[in-house]
Amino acid sequence: MERYLNVTEARKELLDLVEQLKKGDRVVLTKHGRPRAVLVSFERYALLEDLAWVLQDPERQAALHQAWDELQHGERIRLRKRGPLTVHSLRSITCPPSRRRERV
Repeated sequence: MERYLNVTEARKELLDLVEQLKKGDRVVLTKHGRPRAVLVSFERYALLEDLAWVLQDPERQAALHQAWDELQHGERIRLRKRGPLTVHSLRSITCPPSRRRERV
């Protein structure tokens, strides 16, 4: 759910807003009726940051498109069972070791 709040209201409700973010909500902060910032959970932020990292490099973007094409043609990689699939586990599989150290 997306919620819009002006900065003054957000300041009063900050602790409640943080709790709402755990549910996957986002809060758009406005000033004079215009959006100025967005509050999201840390997990969503990390996911968006990783997506931006992939899309900023033409080679990574091409690899992503190639993987999508392979998936559409039925080519798949089977992962070993390591427990539930999470953002953290996907990062450990897909990010090079130097990038993984940065994120810890």
